[in-house]
Amino acid sequence: MESNPNPTPDEKPVDASKLHIWQIQAIRDVLLVSTVLAILWLGYAMSAITVPLLIALGLAYLFEPVIERMQRWFHWSRTAAVSLILALFMLGVVTVVVPTLFLVIGQTSSFISGAGSGRYADLLDKGVTLLPEEIRTQAEDGISWLEEKIPWSARVFGDATTDDAATPPASDRPTNVAADAAPAALDKADASTAAQAEDARIEAMVREEVARQLSGGLIGEDIAEMEQRNRAKKFGASALGVVGAGAKQVWGLVLGSIELGLLVFLVPFYFFYFATAYPRVLDFGEDFIPDHNRDRVRHLIREMDRAVAGFVRGRLVISAILGTIFAIGWLIVGVPYSLALGLLVGVFCAVPYLSVIGVPVAVTLLAVDQFSLPESERMVWWGILVWPTAVYMVGQSLDDWVLTPLIQGKVTNLNPVAIVVAVLAGGTLAGIYGMLLAVPAAACVKIILAEVVMPRIEAWRKGRAVDPLPVG
Repeated sequence: MESNPNPTPDEKPVDASKLHIWQIQAIRDVLLVSTVLAILWLGYAMSAITVPLLIALGLAYLFEPVIERMQRWFHWSRTAAVSLILALFMLGVVTVVVPTLFLVIGQTSSFISGAGSGRYADLLDKGVTLLPEEIRTQAEDGISWLEEKIPWSARVFGDATTDDAATPPASDRPTNVAADAAPAALDKADASTAAQAEDARIEAMVREEVARQLSGGLIGEDIAEMEQRNRAKKFGASALGVVGAGAKQVWGLVLGSIELGLLVFLVPFYFFYFATAYPRVLDFGEDFIPDHNRDRVRHLIREMDRAVAGFVRGRLVISAILGTIFAIGWLIVGVPYSLALGLLVGVFCAVPYLSVIGVPVAVTLLAVDQFSLPESERMVWWGILVWPTAVYMVGQSLDDWVLTPLIQGKVTNLNPVAIVVAVLAGGTLAGIYGMLLAVPAAACVKIILAEVVMPRIEAWRKGRAVDPLPVG
């Protein structure tokens, strides 16, 4: 509570000594910020409960326009509309998502097992040798850098070495008569010196072992008994470790299954509640808006909601369409694992212009697959580069000229340069999550600047306001 420097006759000066601690503005602000941070930390600590809640609330937010249209067109109750959407969603999961997921998992595991076993190593080496010398050197440097950063990738490129591989068995090593006869050509002096050094080494080892045994006070059967007990302890410890590790893995699998089951059950349950009670949720949030500025805040929230909802809903639909186009297109041109790759790139389409990373992957997979074929059956070299790239260009052009204007429109009012900068900044600050949230956040910031900050600065510039800040 702030004291008025010029109190009216009806107002009494505030006695600061009688104020409660929460009546002091600075302390109240600190308590408010601390409370918000504590709630966020508690939500993170209780993620098993809060994650299904947030997913269900997000789905209710995304499906709200569909529910409103169903109520308006068919004159249904909200409960009936939500029930139909939930039933269709579950049917789609069972008939489409689950089979597709199994196919994707099968293709992904096949690729990982083949790459881990070194199946593609020779094919990659052949591909590198066909490159021009300058590009070949860069490719080899890139492979070396990747092996240094990701050690297991050495198995993919065929450069992993083991003790067995590094030292071939005697039966497989080529014989060399000159090398076998070399020891016989040593002179007697060198042989005598080597024998004396070996005798001295053995004598030192014997003395060290005798001293160690004498210092322990153990001889004969005592030493053998102690060694037997040590072996038994080591065996018991190793067996216990194996059992413990197995039990830990089983327990982790059980906990993971329980969490997945709760997620599958709780998300539809919470979604039904939030979707049917969505207007009441909005009314509950509106109660926190101050009455003296309610219309202004409502206008800003509506503008932000239009930008965020339009972008999120639009990108989800566009991602699904582009993922399908990429999967089918790359399947037609012969790219291996096209289904898994196309759907993965479709997920990346949620972030504008991030899907371009699928092009080099598709070209590499097609090149490796073509090098495994006989030379007479291979695709022409330029086709390996052109056809996967052409599929991507068709999908991206469809996104730029048809899908985005038709589905998403200009809800964010951001130009391509602003979108790219926002995505890069979000990725730098918070990784993939920052990239996902960057464009909606940038749209909200633009709305606040255009609706609140810039008019205040303009009024201050023209002398109509004393303070340029909106809260001044």
